[in-house]
Amino acid sequence: MRLALLFTGADSLRDTVAIGTAAEAAGFDSLYMVEAYRSAWVALTALAAATSRVTLGPYVLNAYARSPMLTAMTAADFQEFSQGRLHLGIGGGNRIINEDWQGIPHTRVLTKMREYVDLLRTVQRTPTGETIKFEGEVHRMHWTPRITPTVPYPISLAAIFPKMLAIAARVADGIAGGATLSPEFLSEVLRPTVAAHAIAAGRDPGRIEWRAVMFAAVSDDREAAYRGARAGLCALFAPLPHPYYEYTMTEQGFGNVVERLRKLVPAGQLDAAIDAIPDAMVERFTIAGNLAECRTRLAAYEGLLDEILLSNVMPIGSAGWEAAYEGFWGLAGSQGVRFR
Repeated sequence: MRLALLFTGADSLRDTVAIGTAAEAAGFDSLYMVEAYRSAWVALTALAAATSRVTLGPYVLNAYARSPMLTAMTAADFQEFSQGRLHLGIGGGNRIINEDWQGIPHTRVLTKMREYVDLLRTVQRTPTGETIKFEGEVHRMHWTPRITPTVPYPISLAAIFPKMLAIAARVADGIAGGATLSPEFLSEVLRPTVAAHAIAAGRDPGRIEWRAVMFAAVSDDREAAYRGARAGLCALFAPLPHPYYEYTMTEQGFGNVVERLRKLVPAGQLDAAIDAIPDAMVERFTIAGNLAECRTRLAAYEGLLDEILLSNVMPIGSAGWEAAYEGFWGLAGSQGVRFR
């Protein structure tokens, strides 16, 4: 099981590069960038220039914000610049991101994502100079690529709802899961669902990689770590409410807490929202506690995830990012255990 660091875009580019190089030195396998408040490609290019070994990628690009042609060209450029280290995550966003933030109709998501991944694959396997002719229900492409990736890059599709899981099982190299996925939910619900769809499509389920995000707070101060984890969970409800997280939390037995968070967080009642989250929710959905506790929780995902993306939710105070990330480096193996 590989270990990755996920950047949300909240840090400056300078700090992002500094944290990324420290993560590579500590033994992390990959660095990913959320694209919500900062351009993923700019930060990833800076990280590619500062590192030499880690896999790099957006987690995830919004397919409504970019045409398949633009994504294919950018991915080919990045794959060349990073010397073959790209793992591309792609997703359909949601109605708020697409319609309210960008003014783009959020329509025909399942068909769009199936065609989008198909087009990216087509571009990758089309010899330079040959013309692509694609006529889909959503996308159309008549284009002659002049640059193709030096090394083919894998594509993971963001999926959690049953119908999108079916699309991912048929067309993607991997599932890009978000936060709040417990080992039980993965093993009892998600993985069997994808396996059934993959087999129906004539694919080997074992060849589909699984990734998921984990909010992480590593500290000997258990109260501080749990508060950081609770704050991270609250951030899923504002400023951007997302049906994904409401669905996963409710499906795993915390619907009553979800209803309280939906009211408290948008109203700015953060302390009350944090107090509404029980320890059981922190322990099921996050990696929080001291180093030994966090290693134990990570180990519970062995055999269920191929890669875990850790998103640090410890606050960066006056001591800077070095203090906030201090506990992370032990997770990657610099103090013993190697999750690979």
